[in-house]
Amino acid sequence: MTANATPVPEAQIVEEQIAALKKVEEKEVAGPRTTLDRVIIRFGGVVSFLFAIATFISIYEIAARYFFNSPTIWAHETVIALVAVCYLYGGMQCLAGDKHIRIGLIYFGTSGGTRRLLDFVNSLMSLFFSVALCYAALTMVETSWFTPQGDFRVERSGSAWNPMTPALIKMALMITAGVLSVQNVGHLWVAWKGTGFRQSSDEKPSLGAIIGIIIVFGLLITGGYYLFTYGRDLGIQTGSLLLVGSIMVMILTGIPLAFVTGLIAILFTLAWFGPMGVPLVSSRIYSFTIEYVLVAIPMFVLMASLLDRSGMARDLYDAMKLVAGRLKGGVAIQTLVAAIFLAAISGIIGGEIVLLGLIALPQMLRLGYNRALAIGTVCAGGSLGTMIPPSIVLIVYGLTASVSIGDLFLATVTPGAMLGLFYIIYIYTRVSLNPKLAPPIDAAELDMPFGEKLKKLRGVILPAGVAFMVLGSIYGGVASVTEAAAMGVIGVFVSALVRGEVSWALIRDSLRQTLETCGMIIWIGLGASTLVGVYNLMGGNRFIENAILGSGASPLVIILIMMAILIVLGLFMDWIGIALLTMPIFVPIVVKLGFDPIWFGILFAMNMQVSFISPPFGPAAFYLKSVAPDDMTLSEIFRALIPFICIQLVALSLVLLNPQIALWLPQMLKN
Repeated sequence: MTANATPVPEAQIVEEQIAALKKVEEKEVAGPRTTLDRVIIRFGGVVSFLFAIATFISIYEIAARYFFNSPTIWAHETVIALVAVCYLYGGMQCLAGDKHIRIGLIYFGTSGGTRRLLDFVNSLMSLFFSVALCYAALTMVETSWFTPQGDFRVERSGSAWNPMTPALIKMALMITAGVLSVQNVGHLWVAWKGTGFRQSSDEKPSLGAIIGIIIVFGLLITGGYYLFTYGRDLGIQTGSLLLVGSIMVMILTGIPLAFVTGLIAILFTLAWFGPMGVPLVSSRIYSFTIEYVLVAIPMFVLMASLLDRSGMARDLYDAMKLVAGRLKGGVAIQTLVAAIFLAAISGIIGGEIVLLGLIALPQMLRLGYNRALAIGTVCAGGSLGTMIPPSIVLIVYGLTASVSIGDLFLATVTPGAMLGLFYIIYIYTRVSLNPKLAPPIDAAELDMPFGEKLKKLRGVILPAGVAFMVLGSIYGGVASVTEAAAMGVIGVFVSALVRGEVSWALIRDSLRQTLETCGMIIWIGLGASTLVGVYNLMGGNRFIENAILGSGASPLVIILIMMAILIVLGLFMDWIGIALLTMPIFVPIVVKLGFDPIWFGILFAMNMQVSFISPPFGPAAFYLKSVAPDDMTLSEIFRALIPFICIQLVALSLVLLNPQIALWLPQMLKN
């Protein structure tokens, strides 16, 4: 497309954005494999509307409390129950559509009979998990629906409203585990039929795959033998090695991460504490499911989904041209400024990268920007959602570390802005030193009439208003983080309504994406939270704490070791799994060393931002590849990200060595 080409109609641009988002959501995996899978996915569209109901209930509670001085006694628990049902159903939905997050070091490099053989193994291990989860949930249901004497009694919450939601959610967990078991049996049968043992030699599993599977099972069986033979007599040191080794071996084959951690948690519970310890697992799962702070996650995901499917992001991007248009490399700088605004609205990186990849990347390539510079700008800018509040990464950290999420949001403002500024300085410096990397400034395009400038500036008003409403309500004490997220959903919805962009398809697709995204996030959280709980009961937290604090290393060296561990884990694990596996162990050590957990939370968020764009599994690169030109390879994308990874590490080092960069703002406002 040339500079004088006919402008693309606005409706067509929106359709292209929606199509690209759907493309990102559809992984190159099996998808629905059985009739049950198809039924679950179809019914998931109905279940996802519970998110909308929970949002409106949250808004009703805010209005009743502030406008009518009549707070409700039922809204809080109702929202938790509705969202908990969505969390549980999201696990079945993701399994039906093969959307659960897996590492897949081996899995995604296979095809044909070898892929089917791995599917068989994965389905078998997933079946073990779902059956074990069903047993764990059954022990919890028995105590919530019956007295020790066997009499019928439904457990209630014990609040002023006193609903029976605890018993219902526990029953829903058991039903979910049962359905997961049936799904896995179906997947097991489909995978077995497709292994190719009766088919042509081209479709048969490779000899290497068969040998690899035998080795994996041999290692697991050997480890399981020692674990169940000796149990807690092994000691926490050997038990820790077995636990970590089991995770590493199992995830290599592509088993969903949530199922890996959940299964290992249950197996170690049975081996270490016996059947009497299983209720400890189910109680951790239940407690995680009903955590009110986590309700903010689906709200922000829904907010981002609505934003992605409307035209607000595109108009915001166009308006940023007025800010950066007269600078050398102005379109790239404009992209970064727009990315900061988008991050302040949604807190989700996937949609931002897709939108910027659709809007900014083609424009930069058409104008003659260096391909590596354009790629790095889109991926690094789109990943700023990790740092800019409201960041879901910080919400999960605040939950696991038991620190104020509002303080975390305040603390990340300066580091997030600093990182964005570093990106801008880097781009401006590079194009100034090497003008061939960017086209010359087109003064004629910028000298637009004043009325046209005002029209473009209107694109900032609605997104800025939503961001101000969300963050202002949190910092002003008007609403909790969860309620502010609900206000953000309504704000984006009303903005889209004012713009005439609301449609049934927009609402339906946004809610479905929210269900699937939360299914992935929460189920990893369920497994990781359970594993950490079991490991701590085994004495793992004390073991690691004593090992680190007794090493004789200086506090700064200990922090550096933690950062190195997070960077390594970030190369092949999802951020929520890393947060829930490491933070319950790391944060108490950080506090004992005399450091501020708010500061450490910012370090964690910055570390996870590095992981978003780091090879080999940086998700930002895969998001961009889904909408990039066909000739743009993943290796080219990752090479383009190296300078931006270096910038992230420099920013991380500055905050690590100068904690006040993060802490001055929350400390100032407290004083």
